[in-house]
Amino acid sequence: MTATRPGLLTAATALLTAVVLSPCVAQAKSASALPYPTGDVWGAAVRYLRVDRGFAIREKDEKAGYVLFDFTESGKTFHASLELVALTEDDGRPSTEVVITLPDLPRRYEMLLLGELGAKVRQERGPAPPPKPKPAPVDPAKDPAKDRDKDVPRPPAEPDRGLPRAPTIPVP
Repeated sequence: MTATRPGLLTAATALLTAVVLSPCVAQAKSASALPYPTGDVWGAAVRYLRVDRGFAIREKDEKAGYVLFDFTESGKTFHASLELVALTEDDGRPSTEVVITLPDLPRRYEMLLLGELGAKVRQERGPAPPPKPKPAPVDPAKDPAKDRDKDVPRPPAEPDRGLPRAPTIPVP
């Protein structure tokens, strides 16, 4: 039998305790969907961050759909990001998911920015376009496609005279 060393067991317990009790950096992010195309949300988002809130924009890329900015609160500056993800709703209408990440602050700050940005987009772009109406379901008993073949005349069937049929070549 193998004997366990008390020193090794104590070191393993201490390491496990340190890992479990060590503080972790929160990597929270908040998201909200806006029923507007990404191109409409992009301009409003940049104006909101830079003009309305006065945040310094460190980097932005419209094609990739992100903005890196500095969030200032109580004299402290925190690095933050805003991402825009193009979506298509079930009815085919374009929409945009807005994701804001403030890793060093509580989630309520992200939610505040999302709410204010949503209000800004609605103010600038007007009400969201209504969803497209769904087509009415077709009653199989009254389906016009079902009766379409009834009116088409069919060629008369050729009588089988016991002769072999000539091979046919498909025409492209």
